[in-house]
Amino acid sequence: MKQVEFSIVVPVYNSEKSLKELHKRLSETFNQMNKTFEIIFINDDSKDKSLKILKEIYKQNNNDNIVIIDLFRNYGQQNALMCGFNYCSGRYIITIDDDLQHSPEDIPVLYNKILEGFDVVIGNYKSKKHSLYKNLGSLLIRKLNKIIFNISNKNLKFSSFRIIKKDVVDQIKSERTIFPYISGMIVSTTNNITNVEVHHEKRIYSKSSYNLKMMIKLAFNLLINYSSIPLKIIGYFGLLISFLSMIFGLVIMLKKLLEGKAPPGWTTLIVLVSFYNSIIFIIFFFIGEYISRILKEVSYKKQYFIREILK
Repeated sequence: MKQVEFSIVVPVYNSEKSLKELHKRLSETFNQMNKTFEIIFINDDSKDKSLKILKEIYKQNNNDNIVIIDLFRNYGQQNALMCGFNYCSGRYIITIDDDLQHSPEDIPVLYNKILEGFDVVIGNYKSKKHSLYKNLGSLLIRKLNKIIFNISNKNLKFSSFRIIKKDVVDQIKSERTIFPYISGMIVSTTNNITNVEVHHEKRIYSKSSYNLKMMIKLAFNLLINYSSIPLKIIGYFGLLISFLSMIFGLVIMLKKLLEGKAPPGWTTLIVLVSFYNSIIFIIFFFIGEYISRILKEVSYKKQYFIREILK
């Protein structure tokens, strides 16, 4: 594998209209910087003509500085990034989205900052061109990141536009998990991280595939795979229910002793039994989810399967 200074990793999903412009602007940026580079496109089972467009770009540029990886099915952005990391040869790895909301012209800003001695520099948007629900979802993910990973820098912002030194990427690649989360893996590897302001452009060509459902799934994966928070909540809630049950039982016993009869209340009893049963099912759900993911991890299932590579 040839040695270059920069590897740009681009997960691709249904972005047929933006790919040629993205490649052109990336190439122009690095040519102006006078730096060697490679662009690694990972097609995450796009349903449009993205793969066809990528192959056209590959042929038009005589295969120069371009790697195209086509995955068998849609594994998600995080797994696609891990796939790209495994084919990087650059000293610095840049991750960027395929929809041109990240400006390739801001890459020198990231690079200049990492030269100050940081391991990772993450783009922090001056203003986001997202819908309200996406901004709220990003806020939730940011809060979860800080709680789960105990981040010391409370002002640190996360985004998928970043530059990472190769030795950090090598550490990330060594982690064997089928549920990767790149931001979490970064902060678990190094504290030498900072932000730099970059632009966030309005989406022009297509609708985002990163919808509310995907955000909820990411938040759920964060809670289950990288923390024991749900188990702790279940534990505390179980203690609370046990305490309340003891109080309720004592009240009934006192009424029996003092009044000589147990208070009528079959309806109350049925409601309480149903409530306790629902709590038990919720507990079983979370425990089952943890066990299921543990089984997947210890089975060493692969993060992705590759259909074709052009390089």
